[in-house]
This record gives sequence, structure tokens and C-alpha cells, in this order.
Amino acid sequence: MDEVTKPAVAGGSLVRPCTKCWAQEATLDSRSHAVCRDCFAKFISTKCIKQIAILGKETRAPGGPPAASSTGASTSPRRYLLGLSLGVSSSVLLHLLNENVEFQLAKGRNAPFELTVVHIDVSSSLVPTSTSTSTSTSTSTSTASAPAAALEKYRQRYPRFDFQCVPLSAIFGLRTVDWSKLPDVQNINTTAPSPPSQDQNQQQEQKLRQLFDGLASAAARTDVLRLLVRHVLVAAARDGGCQALLLGHSTTALAELTLAETAKGRGFALPWLVNDGLLPVVEYEYHDSGTAAAARNSDGPAATAASMLVYHPLRDALRKELVTYATLTAPPLTALISDAPDAAVATSSNGGNGAGAVVSHKDLSIEEVMVRYFAEVETNYASVVANVARTTGKLVRLDNNGTGTGEDGNGARCGLCGMPLDEQGDERWRGELGEAKDDQLLSSSGRICYGCERSTRG
Repeated sequence: MDEVTKPAVAGGSLVRPCTKCWAQEATLDSRSHAVCRDCFAKFISTKCIKQIAILGKETRAPGGPPAASSTGASTSPRRYLLGLSLGVSSSVLLHLLNENVEFQLAKGRNAPFELTVVHIDVSSSLVPTSTSTSTSTSTSTSTASAPAAALEKYRQRYPRFDFQCVPLSAIFGLRTVDWSKLPDVQNINTTAPSPPSQDQNQQQEQKLRQLFDGLASAAARTDVLRLLVRHVLVAAARDGGCQALLLGHSTTALAELTLAETAKGRGFALPWLVNDGLLPVVEYEYHDSGTAAAARNSDGPAATAASMLVYHPLRDALRKELVTYATLTAPPLTALISDAPDAAVATSSNGGNGAGAVVSHKDLSIEEVMVRYFAEVETNYASVVANVARTTGKLVRLDNNGTGTGEDGNGARCGLCGMPLDEQGDERWRGELGEAKDDQLLSSSGRICYGCERSTRG
């Protein structure tokens, strides 16, 4: 290895010079290198912008080919949607995207993309239905206002972007879930009124709380919550005419997701869950009885239209690095994050180390177990975390368009998570549990994967 030439330092020698610029005092350790604050911030920013540049090559302006200037450069911005959990990672991603836009505008260029920021409010769905009516009403009102208040602070700091707060109960207006496969909600009407009245909103929230109350464990509730949040985000991106959905998963979060989904029996779907690329979208047609007739994506243009690009721009950055970066911005992002509601949800899914005291292990979800495990591994063996994410990134999908294939040749997919079904793997995962006795699970009109079956039916 060639010896690195150290430039002369003006004003005398430094006690601990930065190994990147050699011009400032090193105050941070980054992957076995002593670096200064500026070089560390540039390192994190570069990781993100590199992924955004790759995404830019795969997307084009809304409504057709991008308009070109006299120099041949694209002048129409792309349109992306960012899922904001109010946690560390998604907040850092938002800040970096804002910096990128500001930098381009300062250079006299057009904004490289338009960004819509959507936060899914899950607070009302987490209020137990056993709570008394008066207490439930006051709690629901306070929890409903908390995300909106937190989002307003983000809106004031990043006025260039459009911010939206969408309740999780909006899931009942979507056709991307086969409700007949979930217990106690087979007969719901999935067509949402426009606009819904307050009473109808309360009814939908009540149904949502009943759904979560009916799940057998904390692991099942966390799993279904994550799946429904993704459905709402994908729908918001499609309705908004966005070319891609951006998620703030770090290297650590992707490693956690890899092991958690494998443990739950969705290892077959990892290439769609963890890798960047097209996510298949299935819509179901409901009859008056409320049962779903599975409407699969057909070959050709329909399959392309029912897909959404999902990207993780922070996939090359560790969570602990993003936590450090959040303290270096001016003003620090920690002021926004500390005021965020649903701290436990935001921490577990998208920021923080989530390694608080454990009251009872039976109340921990698989995701929370993985968060606690990787919080320790990340500190002492960061390369192990990176290896998990990179190895998973090498997994390939069944075909090039991301729709998967099934025995019927139409890409059979799970009615809840929407991932391609592992026709033989699900049976192997069941093992001694035996095959499903419910004829609905095996009907040709729709099925659910082993992981979703265990979450919804215990």
C-alpha cells in the first residue's frame, strides 16, 4: 500500500489531525479513521447522494420523457415520496435531500426532484379498545394531535417540501389487501368515502384497533403494523404520481429486517423487501359480499403500472453514524427527533438503538429483539452488520420485472404483505405444524404466505 502524503498544516501541528483532510482536528472516529466533523458530514452526504444519483438514472419526469434544454440536459424534476417515521434515519434522509436540492439551486440549476414527505400516524391504532369511552376519546384526540404538531416543526424547517400526515386507518380505502384473509374483518367495505365523515373515520379507527387487539402477540401486532404502513406509503406514492418511494433504512435497519423477516418465514421475499427496485403491487376487486376476487397483474403494461420503485438511499450508512450526523447539523436534528411522538415505534423502525430496559421478553416483537441485538453488534463489529446487508443485496429476484412467478404463471402473491409466494417453501416452513386447514388459505383466488399466516392466525 502506498504511503499517504500528509499535507502541511498551517498554524502549527495538530494533536490529532483528520485522516481525510489533514487540516482540522479529528473529533470523531469513522470506520477506524479519525476524522473531523466536516469530513464526517461529507462522508454521510456522499453515501446518500450516490444512491439518489443511481435512482435518478432509473426514473424520468412525470407524464413522459423529461424535457430537455438546449444543452440536452433534463429540465423536468422527478417526483419522489419520502416515508417519514419521525425517527433518526428518515429525519437525516430528509435533511440530506433538502441539502441536495439547495446545493443544485445555488448552482443556478433546476431542482433535481420534487419531494412529498408523508408520515403515517399509527397512534390511534395503538389505543386499546378496552379503554373506557371517555378515556379513549381524550387519548385518541391527544395522540392524533401529537404527530401533526411534530410534523409542523419539520414543515417549518423544510418549507420547500410538501408534508402530509396520513392516518393508518386509510388502509381501509385501499384495494391492495385481501381482507378476507384477516380474522374478523372479512366483511368490511374497502371502498373509502370521499371525503370520509368524522363518524366514518372513527369507525375505521375502531376497526383498526379491533384488528390489532385480535392479534395473538406483540410480534404479530408489530409485523402487521409494518405491513399496513408500507401499503399506505405505496398507495400515497402511486396516488401522488411519484416515480419512487424513499425509505430511511440504514445498513443496520436492513440487517435487522433481513433476520427478522427470515425468522418470520418470509426469507423468500427478501430480495423485494431489502433490495432497491420495483415492488409488485396487487389490487383486489371486492364483491358486495366483501370477499375479494384476486386481481393479479397481467403480463405487459398492466404489470408495469402496478409496480412502485422503492429505494433506500441510506443503505450504506450505519445507524450509529446517522445518530452522530443528527448532532452535527445546524441546528441539530435531535431537537426535532426528541419531540416526535410514538418514540418507541420510531426508534424501533428507523432510528436510535432501541436498547432500553426490558420489562418482559414476551412483550418484545422479533423486530425489537433484532434492534437490541444489532445495537451491540454495530458498536463492536460494524463489519458484521455491513456483511449481512451486502450479502442479502446479492439475492436476485425470480425475474427481471419484479413480479415473481407462481405455479399458475401469473405471479401468485400474498394477500397481506403482497410479496411473491414461495410455492414449496411455505410448506417446509410449516414443518410439524402441518398444512393449513382453512380452504381460503389454499384457494386459487388468493393466499397468504407462511409469515402472514402466523401473524394473523397465531
